[in-house]
Amino acid sequence: MIKNKNILITGGAGFIGSNLFEELIKFNNYLIVIDNFNDYYKGKEEQFNDLTKNYKKDEDYKLIQGNLVKDSTYDQIKDRIDIIFHLAAQPGVRYSIENAAEVSHNNITSTIKIFEYAMKNEVSKIIYASSSSVYGNPEYTPVDENHPKNPISPYAVSKLTGEIYADYYYREYSLPVITHRFYTVYGPRGRPDMAIRKFFDKMIHNEEILIYGDGEQIRDFTYISDILNGLILSAEKKKANGEVFNLGCSSPISVNKLVDKMYKIVGKSKKIKYVSKKKGDVEITHSDISKAKKILDYFPEINIDEGLKRTYNWQINNLR
Repeated sequence: MIKNKNILITGGAGFIGSNLFEELIKFNNYLIVIDNFNDYYKGKEEQFNDLTKNYKKDEDYKLIQGNLVKDSTYDQIKDRIDIIFHLAAQPGVRYSIENAAEVSHNNITSTIKIFEYAMKNEVSKIIYASSSSVYGNPEYTPVDENHPKNPISPYAVSKLTGEIYADYYYREYSLPVITHRFYTVYGPRGRPDMAIRKFFDKMIHNEEILIYGDGEQIRDFTYISDILNGLILSAEKKKANGEVFNLGCSSPISVNKLVDKMYKIVGKSKKIKYVSKKKGDVEITHSDISKAKKILDYFPEINIDEGLKRTYNWQINNLR
C-alpha cells in the first residue's frame, strides 16, 4: 500500500477518484484533488464534502476547483508531487457523439498538460486512466492489450489519443507513465448516467427501465475496489512503467442477465422496455487480464453478484 506520499488525483471528486481518495487517505498520504465540479455529475460536490468531513482541509488534503486545460489550475499546486493519478475526463460515449469537439479538447489537452507538468516537476509516477472503448467492436475475445484499436466514439478516440501521448512521453522523455484500460466500472458513488446506478434507481421507484438494443450485448463489469487495487499496485511497481494494462473482471455477462440479477436483489417485478441501440455502443467487452496478473499481481476479487449487492446497499442508504 502507498504510504506517506503527496498524491495528485485529477477528477478526485468523481466516481473512481473519490473512491481512490477514500482508500489512499487512510495511509497518511497527503492528497491534492483537482476537479471542475461540472453539471455532468450532479451532486458530486456534496458527495465529496461528505467524504472529507472527518479530515482537515489543507492538512490532510487540498482541493483545487479548476479546469485542467488552464495553466492557472496548475499554479495552485504548491506541494511537491510524488504520484499522479490522472482520472479526470469528460465521460460518456453518447455525450461525446453530440459534443465531439468539447470532449476532444477537454480530454486530450488536459492529458498533455498533466504529462508536461509531471515532466517539469519530476513526478515519480503517473497513472493514466484510459478505457476499453479504444478497442471498439473486438475482432476476438478475450481482448488483450495488443488487439487492434478501432474506437467508434469521440470519447474513445480521445482516450486512445491520450495513450499515444503517454507512449510518446515515455519513449522520448522517460516519463514514468502507466496506462490502464478500464472495463465497465461500477460500484458506490457511480455517476448518475451509469447503467447500473440508473437501473437500480428505476427499480427502487418501480419505474420502467430502458435497455438499448436486445440486451444481449456483453459487458465485462468490474467492481470499483478491483480497479482501485490495480491502480495502487501499478503505482508501486517500477517495472510497470511505460506499459498498458487491461483492468477488468474477465467474467462478462449480457445486459439481460445483469438486469435479472438486479431485479432479484431488489425483489420487484420486471418493468423493461427495449429501445433502439445507440450509436457508439460496442457489442462485447471481455478483458484478457493475464498481463496485469503477471506484472502487477492483479487478481479481481469481487464477482458480479457480490458487487451488485454492495452497490445496491450503498444506493438505498445514500440516495433515497
